[in-house]
Amino acid sequence: MSLASFLDGKTRTGRFFRTLFTSFIHLGSATLYSFLLIPLILHFESTEKLGLWLLVAQMGAYLTVVDAGLSALSIRQFVGAASEGDFFRLAPRFQATLLISSLQGLCICLLGLSGGWWVNIFKISANMENLFCQLFLVQCVCVGISFPVRPFSSLLLAAQRFETNYLASSASFGIAIFLAWWGFHQGWGLWSVLMGNFFQVITSGLISILKVRSLGDWRLLFSRGTGARRLVPGLLRESTAFANGPVFFVLGGLLQSTVLSRLFGLEGVALWNVGAKIATFFSQVLSKFYESSFGGLSELCEKGQGAQMRIRFLTILMATVAISLLLAAFLILGNGPFIDWWTRSVLAWPAQATWGVALWLITTTLTKGVAEQTKVLLLWKQIRWGPLLDFMALAAFLSAAFLNPKMPTYALALALAPLGGSFAWNARSLWLRMYNKR
Repeated sequence: MSLASFLDGKTRTGRFFRTLFTSFIHLGSATLYSFLLIPLILHFESTEKLGLWLLVAQMGAYLTVVDAGLSALSIRQFVGAASEGDFFRLAPRFQATLLISSLQGLCICLLGLSGGWWVNIFKISANMENLFCQLFLVQCVCVGISFPVRPFSSLLLAAQRFETNYLASSASFGIAIFLAWWGFHQGWGLWSVLMGNFFQVITSGLISILKVRSLGDWRLLFSRGTGARRLVPGLLRESTAFANGPVFFVLGGLLQSTVLSRLFGLEGVALWNVGAKIATFFSQVLSKFYESSFGGLSELCEKGQGAQMRIRFLTILMATVAISLLLAAFLILGNGPFIDWWTRSVLAWPAQATWGVALWLITTTLTKGVAEQTKVLLLWKQIRWGPLLDFMALAAFLSAAFLNPKMPTYALALALAPLGGSFAWNARSLWLRMYNKR
């Protein structure tokens, strides 16, 4: 089989690998951007300001919880019509999703006014309070204006046609780092980074809209008289099951940030983000296998091809777990030297903590693969309540960090938490469903 046929966009397998490969390019570009950004900030600013920016950036990522599972639900429910190119049948649900997403974006912009409350939560030092509140407000606006574009992105992901977006976004990272470098030289400080972020948001939004337009007669998506407003209450009810995942993921992230900032200060936030960077990157790489296969597995499920779906799921799961074991071994050997080189030994990362992040890579890869398959099969109980169990396990394990406030203890707690949550329940439910045991 030639490479051209292997990547043929007309086949399900071809679309999977096109999406997967371009997602790797995107992830590589994003990681290179972050690798360049941290030394750039450290060159012009203090370690405390680096920690402040990382906290603001994390908060921006956490704000996506306002999506309330709508994007994940949309991808899953757009699959049928998107695979057939039937925009007219898709129009009511698309319009309802667009309306909700726009309102969600407005809420995020308004949340930017709550910076003073977060100052107390994270115990931001007095000399950093105003800067944090200002950066947080602009970050919220940056995230909020991206929300109305989410239905377009969901449609492209459902149709497995997201490769153009990945490539364009990859190129925008290069421009963003240049804008940050130029801004620092102009004396704009951390505002230079936000300038690059705004550029990326605008670029990504335009590409998504133009790509949907190229798929067919996109005017059908905006047909009048579709009764889209009547679907809004139903969509909100359905999305609540998918919402628990991102909601408790964000709560878990906030819990981690709070523990870090309270136990180790802003310097600890910076240290953790640097020390766990490679493990986080590897985890994102492996997650792309699940994300890229979601549309194809859902399509097989919709068409009743259960046996083929089961084989593909198990193949992807076993491959990613095996790769995670190899990457964990590499991490144990190379994480410390890399951190010393990357930060020029400015940050002292404890070697014992590397074992914790290596174990975390393995456990999160396994548990996420199992959890994602429950969404493909629409196992509503697991989708709804599994994230709550995961959050409870995380809170329980992180309590150990207060008993022994050291970075290796914190890393080990994060590594063990995924196994103490919904993993066993999800795995059992998948076994019973896929092999018709009930």
